[in-house]
Amino acid sequence: MKSKILIFLFFTAPTMIVADPGPKRIGFIVGVSEYKNLTLGDLKTAKNDALGMTKILFSYGSYNRIQTLVQEGSANSTPTKYNILTNFEALLEETNPDDLLVFYFSGHGVVDYNDRVYLLPEDANPLTPFESGIAVEQLLEMTRKFNLKRVVFFIDACRNPDDGKGEEGRKFLVNTSFRDSEIVSVFYSTKVGYSSFEDPKSGYGIFTKYLIYGLEGRADSNFNGEVSYSELSNYVITSLKEWSKTNQKLQKPYTKEYAEKSEDTILTYAVNPETSLTDAPLFNPYNPTYAFRSFLFPGWGQYARGQEDKGKIYMSIFTLGVLYAGLQYKTYMQDKSNYESAIGIPPNPRVTETVALNYYLIEPYRQKMESSRAHLSQALTVLLVLWSANVFDFYLLGPNPKEKSGVLLEFDWENQGGMGIDRVGKLGYAMRF
Repeated sequence: MKSKILIFLFFTAPTMIVADPGPKRIGFIVGVSEYKNLTLGDLKTAKNDALGMTKILFSYGSYNRIQTLVQEGSANSTPTKYNILTNFEALLEETNPDDLLVFYFSGHGVVDYNDRVYLLPEDANPLTPFESGIAVEQLLEMTRKFNLKRVVFFIDACRNPDDGKGEEGRKFLVNTSFRDSEIVSVFYSTKVGYSSFEDPKSGYGIFTKYLIYGLEGRADSNFNGEVSYSELSNYVITSLKEWSKTNQKLQKPYTKEYAEKSEDTILTYAVNPETSLTDAPLFNPYNPTYAFRSFLFPGWGQYARGQEDKGKIYMSIFTLGVLYAGLQYKTYMQDKSNYESAIGIPPNPRVTETVALNYYLIEPYRQKMESSRAHLSQALTVLLVLWSANVFDFYLLGPNPKEKSGVLLEFDWENQGGMGIDRVGKLGYAMRF
């Protein structure tokens, strides 16, 4: 089953003004695609779900910070139970009561007899799911400890294994006030006893696919340019009903409120891009263009498709190999020329003496030429082996073709708005969409 305020200082003469950035918007995203215990089936789209939600919130929601845990990067960024709870609490310590917190989880989940939902991290034990899992109630209790009044959880669990306008969205929401809205709600992808399906065409879970559609702008039912939580939940529930009828599969998303809502909470700015993130073509690491580059020059294809470090290693070694082979070829051709131009003694009646003298005069040139030829042959053999290893690596050790991302490490994004400065990018990590 699956169910930094940066205070900008404006210097004037002679006074100093400190900008009030207002409430922050913070996201905590978790995606678990692979489980250490083999009895828990791996999920094809959970990682894409987490990356997609991160991309949408950062691009269209002007979120100040988004921390994402997926199964790449350092050991501290993997979605184990300890890492999730530790990082979540550390993030909460930076919050104020008026901040908006969005929590998202994609992975396996279980429900106990009291209908409490437990999220299963990558190190969960299926024999003790409640002890090794993380209760949603526990996470909500952690938010109450910090007096947060605006908390939204999106839980895409209980699975069945079966464009430039983004900048406009960030600027729009920087000055949006959230002080009057209060909400504590959990939005589940499906009810107990039902499955949460995956979409093989988009590479996302169906629930997350419609979440992204909605957050991009399709959920903006009153056309005011904002996507509120109520609009989003209504859109997703309605869309999944239609999807269930069309595909003859039953998935029933629902919301569970933990506090009375005061007005509504804006989650993103309605951009409605021409091509949705979920409809963008899947990343194909075996694209013929990449393959041609890799065949033409080892490592070029790997570098182009996102495996930069590996590609650089292959290209560097192959370049050095080509230079060495070129040097050996030049040496061989010179030694061959020296051998062919060596002057011996013309034939005469003293045959034995002539042969011996010619051997003494010419044989060193021949041996040197043969040695150069052997070195050249070895250099070419090494190049052939390296080229073959490159082809083997390209086809058998490439990324998952169903993943939209190329190179991805842990990332902790910050969007620091105020005083006309819109954002500071992510902290030195590479990501490709």
